[in-house]
Amino acid sequence: MNNLRSLYNVFRDTRKAAREQATFAVVGDASSQLDRLVALTGAQTSMRGAEILLTVTGSRATLSGRGIENVSDFDLSELTGEGAAGLIVKALEEDYLVPLAKGYPFFRRAVCNEIIRNNARQNAVVGALPIPGADLPVMTANQGRMVLLIAAAYGEELSFQRARELFGVLAAGFGLRAVGRQVAKFVPVAGWAASAALGYAGTLAMGRATVLYFERGHQKVGAEEMERIRERAAREAKGFVDRMRERRAAKGKEAARNEADRRENP
Repeated sequence: MNNLRSLYNVFRDTRKAAREQATFAVVGDASSQLDRLVALTGAQTSMRGAEILLTVTGSRATLSGRGIENVSDFDLSELTGEGAAGLIVKALEEDYLVPLAKGYPFFRRAVCNEIIRNNARQNAVVGALPIPGADLPVMTANQGRMVLLIAAAYGEELSFQRARELFGVLAAGFGLRAVGRQVAKFVPVAGWAASAALGYAGTLAMGRATVLYFERGHQKVGAEEMERIRERAAREAKGFVDRMRERRAAKGKEAARNEADRRENP
């Protein structure tokens, strides 16, 4: 019963994003560069109703609009191939990720990568918390939300029943224990580091398997390929946890210095 309630809460939270679609436009100087970007992204060429606007002026392009966190300026040479999708997606407000991907398939992979990274970081932080047993429900909810957002980005019509089916299919081939074995190769230490690495790697692996599932027309990822995905995720988790350690150490040193200053200058 608790699992069903948790699943419903996740479904309810993501339903709004799954129903919306953003409008992306490329406008500005009439040039071959503008035409190239329109053809590459599938953008409209009118500003009317556009929440995300890329304005071409000479050799520069400016990204603005309601869906943008901060106005961004690019050299047009940066906006080529899949790299253009990544640059634009990184400038988006979170609420516009899925709506953009739904309307413009060019951005789907970049949007999903951003969603996966965001959730992986969140689950690593949750795993590092010193509250034994409290991390798993939060991590599971984050992963469920991630799966539904990826499904919505690929234009999947979401209902509660469909959400249950997706979780069943994807969780069956995921293998949390297998992720744990991979993580143990790179982070063989108990405690917060191992829990953070497991949260990060598990979320990365599930997210990437979900993307492949939709890109391949609802075909499950094979066992050997899934093992490679887990191993890559575990390697990346080690790097992330190493950076967490460095930040913790730096904060600890700063706190020690502040305490020493306080004692010397009460």
